[in-house]
Amino acid sequence: MVKPSHNQRWYTLPVTLMALLLLAIPVRAAELLASVDRKEITKSDVVTLQVRYTGNAGFSSPEWSGLDKSFDIISQNRSMQFNMANGNSTSYTEWTLSLAPKSTGKLTIPAFIFDKSRSEPITVNVTDSPKATNASNEEFYFQVEVSGGTHYVQEQLLYIEKLFYTVNHEDPSLSEFAVTDAQVQALGEPKQYITVVDGQRIGVYERRYAIFPEVAGELVIPGQRFSGRISNRYDRFNRGRTATVVSKPIKLNVQPIPKDYPQAPWLPASNLKIEESFSKDEKSWKVGEPVTRSFKITADGISGSQIPPIPTPEVSQLRYYPDQTNQDTQMDETGLHATVAQSVALVPTTAGRIVLPELRIPWWNTRLNTVEYAVLPARTIQVAEAVSSIPTPVTAPQDLTVNSTEVETNTTNGIWPWICALLVISNIGTLALLWFLRARPNGGDISPRKQGKKENSVTVEGNWKEVRIACQSSSPKYMRDAILRWAPVHFNDPTLLTMDQLIQHYQDPKIKAALAELDAQLYSQQDNSAFNGNALLTLLKKEDPNSKKKNTKEGLAPLYP
Repeated sequence: MVKPSHNQRWYTLPVTLMALLLLAIPVRAAELLASVDRKEITKSDVVTLQVRYTGNAGFSSPEWSGLDKSFDIISQNRSMQFNMANGNSTSYTEWTLSLAPKSTGKLTIPAFIFDKSRSEPITVNVTDSPKATNASNEEFYFQVEVSGGTHYVQEQLLYIEKLFYTVNHEDPSLSEFAVTDAQVQALGEPKQYITVVDGQRIGVYERRYAIFPEVAGELVIPGQRFSGRISNRYDRFNRGRTATVVSKPIKLNVQPIPKDYPQAPWLPASNLKIEESFSKDEKSWKVGEPVTRSFKITADGISGSQIPPIPTPEVSQLRYYPDQTNQDTQMDETGLHATVAQSVALVPTTAGRIVLPELRIPWWNTRLNTVEYAVLPARTIQVAEAVSSIPTPVTAPQDLTVNSTEVETNTTNGIWPWICALLVISNIGTLALLWFLRARPNGGDISPRKQGKKENSVTVEGNWKEVRIACQSSSPKYMRDAILRWAPVHFNDPTLLTMDQLIQHYQDPKIKAALAELDAQLYSQQDNSAFNGNALLTLLKKEDPNSKKKNTKEGLAPLYP
């Protein structure tokens, strides 16, 4: 057996430690993500497909045979990368494929499956190759496209700008894109690629923007300026010449909000729909048990911030605890895509039939130039009574017979001796207690009035201490339970058993709001990191002077030094 040399041992040790370190570092779940550099190309163009696997791919790769139906694979490359920061590691394998379309139309890059992960399919729109123009003989020229049809205020206008070049150049520069009286959103980074026009290879710079007019009237999209330095690569001493080209400005007529649009927030979109879901089946609703109703709006052509909160008509048999609204906006070559998620906790207060009214959200269809409605139909819910926590008494079966003679005999012989012994012990204890009371200096005065007052004071102090600890922990359930144990004793009102009753008891609107927020937090599906129990504790201390005295007696440090 050959032993490793000294240098070999020093080489294998770091490798082993690195392998163990990588095994100990937490990694994210593996994903398979597919993307293309462009979703609109001509038949002569080549589209670049990138497929990234965020896991250990080894030497394997996805199966590409599904591409043969619509594309030819021109080239294929593979790269791997590993990063480690703040104790977390990220690694991925990426495949880059150059694809040539076999036909025009909407071609689909299929979903790929690799190591139990699945990518999403991608649709690429392929058009005929552009015909040669006089401009194609120039060194640089612009081609600009803007969404057609009737334009309305706050509607998304898609702006596509392409600069073609036929010569090599250096220091390319495009003017900054800005439009007066409009908001502009860049749809990704500028792209550079090669296309073919009448057999001639031509370079392209492409930029895409979403334009949202803010006022009605004439909208002017200014001309864009490009400059570059054409150099002679065979003459290093010649700095070449500067070439400049400017596109023509574009004027559009923007219409105001149509008069027939209803009295509702203005939502100009190419598509909008709403969905809902419930945390419980419609047949399992019960009085006092919360049910989360979740809404989801998806829209194309507007941002998430343009979509207002979803109006929910209130029903008298329900209590409402709204949750936070989450807005998300994604971008691609076709523009903005918004998603708004909103939820509310519903707590039935009475049993029986409850009708959730129909929900209608108007929006303006920018493709058809007409008003449409996203509709959730009305729902009828049958709410059952709350499940009682009182145990059902157990009754003896009707056919059970008892022998009275036998019971009397067993009782006489077995139980009575024990009863006599307990009576003797009880008498002895009573005599001892009387002797002790006579020996007290105050004559044994433990009247119910004084004793009850002392016990009540001790109970209030203990409950308040529990409230203080619960609020400092900011645990909603712990806080609610502690407050409901403290309130009936503190206010000497045994009917204060629910949070709603306690909210009605207070007059201060700040305390009412804080208690309602605490109650709503219990039914929230998401953790609200902004919820602060110390704020509620401060309000309770200001409202209750006795609580301040208790904290002073305990010698505790102030909550906010």
